[in-house]
Amino acid sequence: MLNDSLKKLSELDIFCLIVFKTLYENGHANSTATALQVSAPKVSRCLTQLRITFNDELFYRRQQGLKPTPLAEALYEPICSFYRAVNHLEQVAFDEDEIAQIPSLNIAVTQSIMSSLAVAISEHAEQEAMGKIRLHCWDSTTAEQIHNGELDFGIGFDTSNASELECELLGTLDSVHLAARVQHPIWQHMPNITLEQIAQQPFLYLESKGFNDKIDPLEMYCRNARIELKSVDKVGSREAWFCHLMTMGSIAFLPAVEAGVCNSIPTLRTEPLPKEQVSLLHGDMLSPQYFIVEKEARNRRYTIGQREILIQIVADLLHSH
Repeated sequence: MLNDSLKKLSELDIFCLIVFKTLYENGHANSTATALQVSAPKVSRCLTQLRITFNDELFYRRQQGLKPTPLAEALYEPICSFYRAVNHLEQVAFDEDEIAQIPSLNIAVTQSIMSSLAVAISEHAEQEAMGKIRLHCWDSTTAEQIHNGELDFGIGFDTSNASELECELLGTLDSVHLAARVQHPIWQHMPNITLEQIAQQPFLYLESKGFNDKIDPLEMYCRNARIELKSVDKVGSREAWFCHLMTMGSIAFLPAVEAGVCNSIPTLRTEPLPKEQVSLLHGDMLSPQYFIVEKEARNRRYTIGQREILIQIVADLLHSH
């Protein structure tokens, strides 16, 4: 005979426990409905049933979304264990490929390393352990999307809006390349080019939230050194950046990790900026610092293994040049 507590649990739909797990991890009913491909009213009904079964509110509303009660926090790990058991049962019963059960990750990445990171992920030996990864451009809404569970985590410069999120420094990029079309006259100054010579050309930069969205390092250097910068323009995407270089006769900086990708374009040339010029360029602004921005550990839906692999890929990128 089942006691009253077990009887109440046995009458609880498995899907309700999946709703609990997903809602706990992303904190929003609408994104839970989207993730589970059901309607918002169905999520609401499941939550009502969960509250009746456990005789607890489970989640209460706060500005950043639904927050778990102490009982919900205690229930999370047992429900995760149950969820893993159900997944294993499904694999055994229906002969499902285990890798198909790994959810796709949605990661926001600053465009300064987006292309090179995509290539590094595609070439990594542990593809199965990582699963599918969808990269998104880091923008002003990224922190909010991580809060809401629409993104798993982000890799970028900006930590200003990351309250209630965890930020860990992954590394810096000290090497900088100069980029322009192959026939640009700037190349006659290589290899001993200076920032003063660069300032005499139309300059372009790719805006990156948290790094040069207020002012670009070259603008700051020219202002402090009282050097006139011929002209400066900014763009919001790598595609616009490339087109500007090709059609407007401009020159630009880019991280060394992206030089390999850009060098594969026949009409574009990149060369390393001398180290002493890089030091002058960064000055008090320091080199760009890359952070991983994510929810606290208990609210992450990706595994420790996935996280470690991706962090190592980024670290290898940053230290490879």
